[in-house]
Amino acid sequence: MIKGVVCLDLGGNMKLRKLAAIVLAGALCLTTFVGCGVNPTETAATLGKQEVSAGVVNFVCKYQKASLDDMYSAYFGGTDFWSQDLYGNGTTMEENVKASVMDSLHDLYTLKAHMADCKVEITADEEAAIKKAAAAFLSSNSKEAIKEMGATEEIVTEVLTLYTIQAKMYDAMIVDTDRNVSDEEANMRGITLVSIGIAGEYNDKGTYEKYTDAEIKAIKAKAEKVLTESSSVGLEKAAKDNGYTAQDTAYNKQDDSMDKTLREALNALKVGETSKVIETTSTLYIAKIDEDVDAKATEENREAIITERENKVYSDKLDEWQKDDGWKVDESVVEKIDFHNTITQKDPSAKDTEKNTEKGTEKVDSTEK
Repeated sequence: MIKGVVCLDLGGNMKLRKLAAIVLAGALCLTTFVGCGVNPTETAATLGKQEVSAGVVNFVCKYQKASLDDMYSAYFGGTDFWSQDLYGNGTTMEENVKASVMDSLHDLYTLKAHMADCKVEITADEEAAIKKAAAAFLSSNSKEAIKEMGATEEIVTEVLTLYTIQAKMYDAMIVDTDRNVSDEEANMRGITLVSIGIAGEYNDKGTYEKYTDAEIKAIKAKAEKVLTESSSVGLEKAAKDNGYTAQDTAYNKQDDSMDKTLREALNALKVGETSKVIETTSTLYIAKIDEDVDAKATEENREAIITERENKVYSDKLDEWQKDDGWKVDESVVEKIDFHNTITQKDPSAKDTEKNTEKGTEKVDSTEK
C-alpha cells in the first residue's frame, strides 16, 4: 500500500488554512490501481461560456470518494457498496456522489460568475498561497494516488481557487443578515436524558432487524425499572446500572425539529422534576430538568440560529442566481469517472519512514510490512 501525507501551508491567511483543511486535508493512499480513463480536457459541464473540465470533476469526485471509502468500507465491508442503492432512492452510492459533486460545482462556478456583484476578488497573496498549497498537495502524495485522481497543478489550483471564492462570496453575501436573537428564542433548558430505542437494531452482518413484541415489552419493563431506581440513586446511576447512558444535554422549548411528544412532555416539567417514561414511535425517553437556562448551550444556540439565518440568506441568493442560468451537465462524460479503485486517507500524524528502492526513495508508512 503506497501512502503519502498531504501537507498544506497557506501562510498567514487563516481563512485559506481553514479552507484547505476542508478541501484537501488528510493523507491519501491507493490500495488498488488500474489507471484513470478520463480525458481531463473534455467538457463535463457548462455555465454560459464557462466550461467545467472533466479533470476538475474527476479530481473532486475522487477526493470525495477517498473521504468516504474508509468509513463505508469499515461499516459495510469491501468496496462494492459504491454500486449499491444504500439509501433506497433508486441510485447507487457512486451516482449519488457524482450528482452531489456536480451540484457543488454548479454552486462554485455560479459564485465565480457573480464575484463582481459582491465586489469580491482573489488577491495576489491569496493566489500565491493557493499555488503553494497545490504544490504541497502534489508533492506529498504518491504518484499512483495523484494519477488516479487526475491531479495536476492546474486542476488542484482551480479547485482551491473555487473554494476560496466561495468563502469570500459567502462573507459578502451574508453581511446584511439579521443577527438579533431574543433570549427567549435562544434559551436552552439543561436536562439529563436517557434514550432507549424500541424499533430495532443492526445485527453483526449489518442487517437491520426490528424488535419483536416480546423484546419491546422487555425493553419497556427495563425502562420502568430505570425510572423507579432513579428516585433513590439518581437518573444517571440508574441508567448506568441497567446498561444505558444518561446524557447531559439541553433543548429549546420551541424546537420544531424535536419529536412533539417528547417536547411537550419536557415543557410540562419544572426544574428538578423527572418525567415518566415518554414513548415515541421509535424511542423511550426518561428526562430530568436540571435548569431552566443552560447559559453555555443558550449562547451556542444563539450562534446556531444566526448561522442558520446566514445560510438561508446565502442559499436564497444562490438559488436566485441559478434560476434558468443554463447550467448543463454532459452525463456521458461524468459517467466515465470510475469508482473501482480505492483511495483512502490516513492519520496525517502517523510517522513515515524513508525506504530506498531500486527506483529511488519513496515514503512508506512505518507500520507497513
